[in-house]
Amino acid sequence: MSWWDYGYQIAGMADRPTLVDNNTWNNTHIATVGKAFASSEEVAYPLLKKHDVSYVLVLLGSLIQYSGDDLNKFLWMIRIASGVWPDEVKEADFFTSRGEFKVDDQATKTMSESLMYKMSYYRFNELFPPGQAADRVRNQKLPTVGPTLDYFDEAFTSENWIVRIYAVRKDDELGRDHKTANAFDAGKKRKKGRIAKRRFALE
Repeated sequence: MSWWDYGYQIAGMADRPTLVDNNTWNNTHIATVGKAFASSEEVAYPLLKKHDVSYVLVLLGSLIQYSGDDLNKFLWMIRIASGVWPDEVKEADFFTSRGEFKVDDQATKTMSESLMYKMSYYRFNELFPPGQAADRVRNQKLPTVGPTLDYFDEAFTSENWIVRIYAVRKDDELGRDHKTANAFDAGKKRKKGRIAKRRFALE
Protein backbone atom coordinates (compact mmCIF):
# COMPACT_ATOMS: atom_id res chain seq x y z
CA MET A 1 0.00 0.00 0.00
CA SER A 2 1.14 3.51 -0.81
CA TRP A 3 -0.45 6.76 -1.85
CA TRP A 4 -1.66 6.61 -5.44
CA ASP A 5 1.22 8.75 -6.79
CA TYR A 6 3.64 5.82 -6.70
CA GLY A 7 1.37 3.07 -8.02
CA TYR A 8 2.83 2.90 -11.52
CA GLN A 9 6.43 3.01 -10.28
CA ILE A 10 5.83 0.20 -7.80
CA ALA A 11 4.08 -1.94 -10.40
CA GLY A 12 6.72 -1.28 -13.06
CA MET A 13 9.89 -1.40 -10.98
CA ALA A 14 8.95 -3.84 -8.21
CA ASP A 15 6.36 -5.91 -10.09
CA ARG A 16 3.97 -5.71 -7.13
CA PRO A 17 0.27 -4.79 -7.19
CA THR A 18 -0.96 -1.75 -5.26
CA LEU A 19 -4.34 -0.79 -3.87
CA VAL A 20 -4.39 2.44 -5.87
CA ASP A 21 -2.34 3.92 -8.69
CA ASN A 22 -2.27 6.84 -11.12
CA ASN A 23 -5.25 5.45 -13.03
CA THR A 24 -7.55 4.76 -10.04
CA TRP A 25 -10.92 6.43 -10.60
CA ASN A 26 -12.74 4.84 -7.69
CA ASN A 27 -12.73 7.50 -4.98
CA THR A 28 -13.57 4.96 -2.26
CA HIS A 29 -10.39 3.02 -3.03
CA ILE A 30 -8.29 6.15 -2.66
CA ALA A 31 -10.21 7.11 0.48
CA THR A 32 -9.47 3.67 1.96
CA VAL A 33 -5.74 4.30 1.67
CA GLY A 34 -6.20 7.77 3.13
CA LYS A 35 -8.17 6.34 6.04
CA ALA A 36 -5.48 3.77 6.77
CA PHE A 37 -2.75 6.41 6.88
CA ALA A 38 -4.91 8.74 9.00
CA SER A 39 -5.83 6.04 11.52
CA SER A 40 -4.02 4.56 14.49
CA GLU A 41 -2.23 1.24 14.11
CA GLU A 42 -5.08 -0.56 15.86
CA VAL A 43 -7.63 0.75 13.35
CA ALA A 44 -5.43 0.54 10.25
CA TYR A 45 -4.20 -3.02 10.82
CA PRO A 46 -7.50 -4.89 10.26
CA LEU A 47 -8.21 -2.62 7.29
CA LEU A 48 -4.90 -3.58 5.68
CA LYS A 49 -5.38 -7.26 6.48
CA LYS A 50 -8.82 -7.12 4.87
CA HIS A 51 -7.22 -5.89 1.64
CA ASP A 52 -4.31 -8.38 1.79
CA VAL A 53 -1.66 -5.69 2.21
CA SER A 54 1.82 -7.08 2.87
CA TYR A 55 3.88 -3.88 2.78
CA VAL A 56 3.33 -0.16 3.29
CA LEU A 57 5.49 2.51 1.64
CA VAL A 58 5.85 6.14 2.69
CA LEU A 59 8.13 8.90 1.42
CA LEU A 60 9.84 11.15 3.95
CA GLY A 61 11.79 14.25 2.97
CA SER A 62 12.53 15.51 6.48
CA LEU A 63 16.24 14.71 6.39
CA ILE A 64 17.26 16.22 3.03
CA GLN A 65 14.51 18.85 2.74
CA TYR A 66 12.51 17.08 0.04
CA SER A 67 9.15 18.88 0.24
CA GLY A 68 7.26 16.47 -2.03
CA ASP A 69 6.97 13.83 0.67
CA ASP A 70 3.84 12.14 2.04
CA LEU A 71 3.50 14.34 5.11
CA ASN A 72 3.02 17.31 2.80
CA LYS A 73 0.33 15.31 0.98
CA PHE A 74 -1.22 14.04 4.19
CA LEU A 75 -3.95 16.67 4.43
CA TRP A 76 -5.31 15.55 1.07
CA MET A 77 -5.38 11.96 2.27
CA ILE A 78 -7.29 13.08 5.36
CA ARG A 79 -9.76 15.17 3.36
CA ILE A 80 -10.48 12.43 0.83
CA ALA A 81 -10.95 9.87 3.60
CA SER A 82 -13.23 12.18 5.59
CA GLY A 83 -15.39 12.61 2.50
CA VAL A 84 -16.27 8.91 2.70
CA TRP A 85 -16.00 8.37 6.48
CA PRO A 86 -16.80 11.79 8.03
CA ASP A 87 -17.51 10.27 11.45
CA GLU A 88 -14.23 8.35 11.58
CA VAL A 89 -11.72 10.71 9.95
CA LYS A 90 -12.06 14.34 10.97
CA GLU A 91 -9.68 16.95 9.57
CA ALA A 92 -10.02 19.15 12.64
CA ASP A 93 -8.52 16.41 14.82
CA PHE A 94 -5.18 16.87 13.07
CA PHE A 95 -4.94 20.58 13.83
CA THR A 96 -4.02 22.19 17.13
CA SER A 97 -6.43 24.51 18.95
CA ARG A 98 -4.66 27.36 17.16
CA GLY A 99 -5.36 25.77 13.79
CA GLU A 100 -1.78 24.66 13.18
CA PHE A 101 -0.65 21.46 11.46
CA LYS A 102 2.09 20.37 13.84
CA VAL A 103 4.51 17.43 13.91
CA ASP A 104 6.47 18.57 16.98
CA ASP A 105 5.54 18.06 20.64
CA GLN A 106 2.42 20.17 20.01
CA ALA A 107 1.05 17.67 17.48
CA THR A 108 -2.42 16.44 18.36
CA LYS A 109 -2.92 12.94 19.71
CA THR A 110 -4.71 11.95 16.49
CA MET A 111 -1.79 13.21 14.44
CA SER A 112 0.99 11.62 16.51
CA GLU A 113 -0.83 8.27 16.64
CA SER A 114 -1.63 8.16 12.93
CA LEU A 115 0.05 5.54 10.76
CA MET A 116 1.53 8.25 8.55
CA TYR A 117 3.20 10.02 11.46
CA LYS A 118 4.54 6.83 13.02
CA MET A 119 5.91 5.38 9.78
CA SER A 120 7.49 8.67 8.83
CA TYR A 121 9.30 9.31 12.11
CA TYR A 122 9.96 5.78 13.37
CA ARG A 123 13.64 5.70 14.48
CA PHE A 124 14.20 9.13 12.88
CA ASN A 125 15.52 10.47 16.20
CA GLU A 126 18.49 8.11 15.91
CA LEU A 127 19.96 10.34 13.18
CA PHE A 128 20.47 13.24 15.60
CA PRO A 129 22.13 13.90 18.95
CA PRO A 130 19.70 13.39 21.86
CA GLY A 131 16.93 15.98 21.90
CA GLN A 132 17.94 17.59 18.58
CA ALA A 133 15.84 15.69 16.03
CA ALA A 134 14.18 18.08 13.57
CA ASP A 135 12.02 17.98 10.48
CA ARG A 136 13.87 20.12 7.94
CA VAL A 137 10.89 20.39 5.60
CA ARG A 138 8.35 21.60 8.15
CA ASN A 139 11.02 23.40 10.23
CA GLN A 140 9.87 21.86 13.48
CA LYS A 141 11.81 20.24 16.30
CA LEU A 142 10.54 16.72 16.90
CA PRO A 143 9.61 15.20 20.28
CA THR A 144 12.52 13.78 22.27
CA VAL A 145 10.95 10.33 22.25
CA GLY A 146 9.99 9.10 18.80
CA PRO A 147 7.04 6.86 17.89
CA THR A 148 7.00 3.08 18.23
CA LEU A 149 5.32 0.46 16.06
CA ASP A 150 3.45 -2.62 17.24
CA TYR A 151 1.73 -3.95 14.12
CA PHE A 152 4.48 -3.33 11.53
CA ASP A 153 8.17 -4.08 11.07
CA GLU A 154 10.61 -1.84 9.26
CA ALA A 155 11.62 -3.66 6.08
CA PHE A 156 13.66 -1.03 4.24
CA THR A 157 14.83 2.56 4.62
CA SER A 158 16.86 4.20 1.85
CA GLU A 159 20.18 5.95 2.46
CA ASN A 160 18.67 9.43 2.78
CA TRP A 161 15.56 8.15 4.55
CA ILE A 162 13.27 9.16 1.67
CA VAL A 163 11.83 5.71 0.95
CA ARG A 164 10.54 3.83 3.97
CA ILE A 165 8.87 0.42 3.65
CA TYR A 166 7.18 -1.54 6.42
CA ALA A 167 6.01 -5.13 6.53
CA VAL A 168 2.57 -5.86 7.94
CA ARG A 169 2.95 -8.36 10.76
CA LYS A 170 1.13 -11.65 10.63
CA ASP A 171 -1.54 -12.38 13.21
CA ASP A 172 -0.19 -13.31 16.62
CA GLU A 173 0.00 -17.09 17.08
CA LEU A 174 -1.75 -16.85 20.45
CA GLY A 175 -4.54 -14.64 19.15
CA ARG A 176 -3.37 -11.56 21.05
CA ASP A 177 -3.37 -8.07 19.57
CA HIS A 178 0.17 -7.04 18.69
CA LYS A 179 0.36 -4.27 21.26
CA THR A 180 -0.37 -6.72 24.07
CA ALA A 181 2.07 -9.25 22.64
CA ASN A 182 4.84 -6.66 22.38
CA ALA A 183 4.26 -5.47 25.94
CA PHE A 184 4.45 -9.06 27.18
CA ASP A 185 7.65 -9.75 25.21
CA ALA A 186 9.22 -6.51 26.43
CA GLY A 187 8.42 -7.51 30.01
CA LYS A 188 10.07 -10.89 29.51
CA LYS A 189 13.21 -9.24 28.11
CA ARG A 190 13.40 -6.82 31.03
CA LYS A 191 12.95 -9.66 33.50
CA LYS A 192 15.61 -11.75 31.75
CA GLY A 193 17.98 -8.81 31.70
CA ARG A 194 17.84 -8.12 35.43
CA ILE A 195 21.04 -8.78 37.35
CA ALA A 196 20.44 -11.12 40.22
CA LYS A 197 21.29 -9.72 43.62
CA ARG A 198 24.26 -11.34 45.22
CA ARG A 199 23.57 -13.30 48.33
CA PHE A 200 26.12 -13.13 51.09
CA ALA A 201 26.52 -15.74 53.80
CA LEU A 202 25.80 -14.49 57.28
CA GLU A 203 28.88 -14.38 59.47
